[in-house]
Formats: sequence, structure tokens, C-alpha cells
Amino acid sequence: METYRVKVGAEGEIVLPPELRSLFGLVAEDTLDLCVDSEGKVFVRTAERSVGPLSDFFEDLIIGELHGIGCTGDELKRKLLERKLKLSTVLDRMSEEAHRAHKNSQSVKWRKVQSLVSLGWEKTPHGSYDVVITTRGIHDLALLHEKELKEIPTVFSHIEQDPLAFKRLRGPYYETYRVSFRSGLKEYRVIYTIFAPENLIVVLMVGAREAIYANLNGIA
Repeated sequence: METYRVKVGAEGEIVLPPELRSLFGLVAEDTLDLCVDSEGKVFVRTAERSVGPLSDFFEDLIIGELHGIGCTGDELKRKLLERKLKLSTVLDRMSEEAHRAHKNSQSVKWRKVQSLVSLGWEKTPHGSYDVVITTRGIHDLALLHEKELKEIPTVFSHIEQDPLAFKRLRGPYYETYRVSFRSGLKEYRVIYTIFAPENLIVVLMVGAREAIYANLNGIA
């Protein structure tokens, strides 16, 4: 059994070492339960998990599904948290797989994607980040209609310029974000992960909000 020693601060606070945070998969604002048995031994377990940035992205869709199967009250809260944590894990796994695909030369710079070449991207300024798309992202682009596809060069150009300007999605280990854009009455999303040391952005998914949610659930 591993032992970790931590100091107690002036107001009773403790700081967990990186090894423990990694072991529990903890991120900022997560909560721990400290359980004390009859012999005074203390056991630690994870309690409430912070997945706030996912809430306005998927929460209404998740709640709709849970209501559909009869979940209410505390059961609804519990299952909602479980679903959001599962989606968080999926996003992290996708980020890792996408970065590995890029390292294995299985990605394309967005300005060279065939479906975007004729859409006026040459008029957009280059940014300080390289934006690349893996096979999954290229497949997503192929499913878009022309009117939606025409929005993509502008979106990708904005990401190149300032990828941190958009909403972050919760994943414990990777900096994953989303950009929203509209075409007609539908909302669309571009999901991407930033690998700052490499000035690299890997696009994970592109598509309508509901379609991305369904795809993530399918992966989970």
C-alpha cells in the first residue's frame, strides 16, 4: 500500500501531491470524502466531480433522455453526473487518440483538406497555431452540406488565431474546446484539443450539436 504525506495548512487545508490527483483523476473544484472508521483510520474517496463546463453543452440532451426512461429526483441527479463524467472521459480519450494519429502522420492541415480547398480559405490569415484534422474529422466534414461547409474556413481561421477564446469542455487531462456556429436554424460545433507546447490544435469532431452528442454516446 502506497503512503503519501501531506502538510496541513494554517486553516486546515491540505494539498494533494500530483500522483494522488492523477490516481483519483481529480480536477479543480472536485470534492473528496474523508471517511473515519471506528479505529480512527481515515479513508479517502472521490465524491462530487466538477464537470461544469459540460453542462450547457449537453445537459439538456442528457436530462431529456433520462426523463424519457423515468428518472427523477436524486436518481436523475446521480445519473446526470454519471453521464457527464463518462462524456468527459470520452473527450480525453479522443484527444489522446487524435494526438497519436497526428504523430503517426495520420492527420491533414485544414487548409489542405480537399473539401475545403475551393471555399475561399486562401483569403483567411494564418494564425500562430497549426490546425490539423484526423480521419474522423474529415469524415465529419464530408457529411456536411455545402452551406454548412462554407462556414468552416472562417471557424478554423479563428481557432488558429486565438484557440483559447472559446468555451472549454471539461476533461481532466486535455485542453479541449468547442466553437459554435449556425447554419439556418441548426447549431453546429467544432470540437478541438490544444497541445500548447507544439503550437498544435487537433480537430476531434465537427457537426450538428445533437449528432456530436449521439456520436460521443456511441463511443462511450
